[in-house]
Amino acid sequence: MKSTKQQNVWLTIGAVVVLAAIAWVSLRGTTEPGNDSAQNVKSADVMSPALFTDAKARAAYQVAKDIPEVLEQLPCFCGCMMNFGHKNNLFCFKDQHGSACDICQDIALDARKMHDQGLQIAQIQENIRAKYAKYQP
Repeated sequence: MKSTKQQNVWLTIGAVVVLAAIAWVSLRGTTEPGNDSAQNVKSADVMSPALFTDAKARAAYQVAKDIPEVLEQLPCFCGCMMNFGHKNNLFCFKDQHGSACDICQDIALDARKMHDQGLQIAQIQENIRAKYAKYQP
């Protein structure tokens, strides 16, 4: 009888350890900065513009939905690349970070204007760097 109780205790402890390990691995993968590659962040990963009431934020999130291939080639100069592990400006719109950051929004909106004017990505990158590099922490 004693061995059955002892077996149950060890089975319970083992189950708890296994579940804790699974939870740790699952959570760790989503919280490490820079865990996603730029290629994995596409318009489907961007938050919906409809979630935001601020017109500028909504417009910036719409840009991220519309031209992710442009934003993924642009750096961000607000400090998020150093502090949050962002790889490019597109990363700013995966979560609510872009809704509260004027620099992120301005880069996206400027990129849209230049893209609509037919500028090539190299020229857009150069213009963005020239305008926003002074804000980099």
